[in-house]
Amino acid sequence: MDNSGSGGEDDLDDNAKKRQKKRGIFPKVATNIMRAWLFQHLTHPYPSEEQKKQLAQDTGLTILQVNNW
Repeated sequence: MDNSGSGGEDDLDDNAKKRQKKRGIFPKVATNIMRAWLFQHLTHPYPSEEQKKQLAQDTGLTILQVNNW
């Protein structure tokens, strides 16, 4: 008998779990800083590159994390 097909469903489940996007939970202080910036810029909530750098420095996050938030 060929058992190479056994456990195939488990392999698919594992692969699906690996592909799921993991949600990062930012520190509360970082979230508060980002939220404060957002509320101060409600009319144009899109930070410039310089503002992104400053937000990253202030929060301890990376620029990518600032972009994704």
